[in-house]
Amino acid sequence: MGSGKSTTAKLLAQRYSGNLLHEESRLHPFISDFYANPKKYAFETEINFLLIHYHQLIKAEEANLFSSDVYADFLFDKDWIFANVTLKDSSYEYKLFLELYSYFKARVRTPDIIVYLRAPTDLIFDRIRKRGRDFERNIEFTYVDTINSAYDKFFEGYKEAKVKVINVEDIDGVSDDELARIVNLVGKS
Repeated sequence: MGSGKSTTAKLLAQRYSGNLLHEESRLHPFISDFYANPKKYAFETEINFLLIHYHQLIKAEEANLFSSDVYADFLFDKDWIFANVTLKDSSYEYKLFLELYSYFKARVRTPDIIVYLRAPTDLIFDRIRKRGRDFERNIEFTYVDTINSAYDKFFEGYKEAKVKVINVEDIDGVSDDELARIVNLVGKS
């Protein structure tokens, strides 16, 4: 959220003549409801994101998108990261989510490299506010902070693929020059 993932993935795909796989969050029917009432709509939100991401990856596989490099602005595991935060108060819903997540995870491709754009919560929160998406207007700082911490914790122990952590605190997320620095750092991996 708010770290520059979409712009960075697009620039990487352009720079290295790869395919872009952009998260289709616009397809999500419950995201506005979730931000208005997170406890009530957490399960529907997490299951829908899981299905949207799984469907995108399976369709990309069917379309032979992975025959060349693919740059995505989402990681399938992000669904687990979010659910681990949002479903923690409901053991039944969390367990059901994990069963579905495990089933789908076994069927999707593991990335070769992950670029984790790390930023402090206040910067992420500010960027979310500035982009002005209607469904995010009710997002709370504590939620963003909890998710940000969950990402940090997740990547501390991630071993499935190489992880390149880039601190984007001093990168404005808008300037082509600043984002080109990220592209160059990734290219040195």
